[in-house]
Amino acid sequence: MADDISIRYAASKTLGAFHASDKFVRGVMGPIGSGKSVGCCAEIIWRAMRQEPDEDGIRRSRWAAIRNTYPELKTTTLRTWMDWYGHATTLRMDQPITATVRFGDVELELIFLSVDRPEHIKKLLSLDLTGVWINEAREIRKTTLDAAGGRVGRYPSMINGPGPTWSGVIMDTNPPGDDHWWYKLAEEERPEGYQFFRQPSALLKVRPGVYIPNPAAENVKHHKLGYEYWMRQLPGKREEWIKVYILGQYGTVLDGKAVYPEYRDEYHCAGDILEPLRGVGLILGWDYGRTPSCIVGQMTARGQLRCIDEFVVDATGEGMGIRTFTRDIVKPALSAKYNGMTVLQSWGDPSGIARDGNDLSMFDIQAQEGIPTEPAPTNDPISRQDAVIKFLKTSIDGEPGFLLSPKCVFIRKGFLGGYQYAKMNVSGDDRYAPAPAKNKFSHPHDALQHMCQAASGGITVAINSQKREVKVKPSTGWT
Repeated sequence: MADDISIRYAASKTLGAFHASDKFVRGVMGPIGSGKSVGCCAEIIWRAMRQEPDEDGIRRSRWAAIRNTYPELKTTTLRTWMDWYGHATTLRMDQPITATVRFGDVELELIFLSVDRPEHIKKLLSLDLTGVWINEAREIRKTTLDAAGGRVGRYPSMINGPGPTWSGVIMDTNPPGDDHWWYKLAEEERPEGYQFFRQPSALLKVRPGVYIPNPAAENVKHHKLGYEYWMRQLPGKREEWIKVYILGQYGTVLDGKAVYPEYRDEYHCAGDILEPLRGVGLILGWDYGRTPSCIVGQMTARGQLRCIDEFVVDATGEGMGIRTFTRDIVKPALSAKYNGMTVLQSWGDPSGIARDGNDLSMFDIQAQEGIPTEPAPTNDPISRQDAVIKFLKTSIDGEPGFLLSPKCVFIRKGFLGGYQYAKMNVSGDDRYAPAPAKNKFSHPHDALQHMCQAASGGITVAINSQKREVKVKPSTGWT
């Protein structure tokens, strides 16, 4: 048994927060070369050192390290561990690979498992563990995470000591797609006992094909080439590859081209759900048709536009008229969530001025339902998109001029590539349609554009004029 183990490890800001958390399941996501796997190895050692000793004075713990395939388990997961802690590790290259780490009063067992081998899955289901490390979690099925959670907290036994001081599952990964279980857990469901951490991008995209170092990037000093480690990987790579591996953003498989390349998820999307700012008026943007949408925002005194809510009729459903949508979906939700707040501006698609068989426009119907709404000043697609881009490109004292709540799922997935220019089926270089494709993301994004138009040009007028302001009240009605 070694008397000591000397490792020089300095956690980055994100990994420092990761280590400080005691949540049952923790995950860290970031670009390549950001130190995620090393951080997980350090976490295992740190937890082993903090384990309360058994009656004989030994701090015992047992972990499983999981990777998707056996070759990757040996060449990445195991190699990372041995690079850092090999001098204190006794390794047995059995099936599965096992390791024992001893130093001071610490005794740590490690079992390296790949989930491409049925016998290893069976082995996992029979283990009594302190913790599980899932390396490159985007390549692992959700069922493996579920199984891992049921095997931890079972070692060391309480027969000869206090049992595990802490137990749980840690994970690291490069960004998966927005249809992956990681995204659903981290961004949508947010289950109790789970916590997800996200590292900054390595580089910043200035414009298509142009990237600069990100001052907030992590692990730079541990690359001999510094930022050049990432810069030299750019040539010959598709933008989607760069988006995932260098910028550290969720990757959506696109046939087309994203409408807003200015959007950076790690910068523009808030880490937590945005609560409404009391005393600050609401701004509504509407899109009509059989799949209407309403987007809710607020403008702070500093000029930051906060997108805090969305009401969407999914294009895959049966559809809904604007009266039903306004009366049965939007009004009750606003009354429940934003009671007593003022609607300063409500702007909709100008095409809504067309009248139906009852000689009523969309705006007439909304007025009847208690939400007076005005036509946006223009339906020009370039002007509408520019209203969004203006806020995306604005920085206010280092903070984004546009901040999106992660509860706005359709808006976020649209930014990540669902709202796109469709690729045209022509020979030669890639060519794209001149207008965004109509899909389940285009309708809420049309509404967002009208909200941004209102935020750009209407707020001062609404506050300083004699325009009627709409008060959101409980279900008794609006005034």
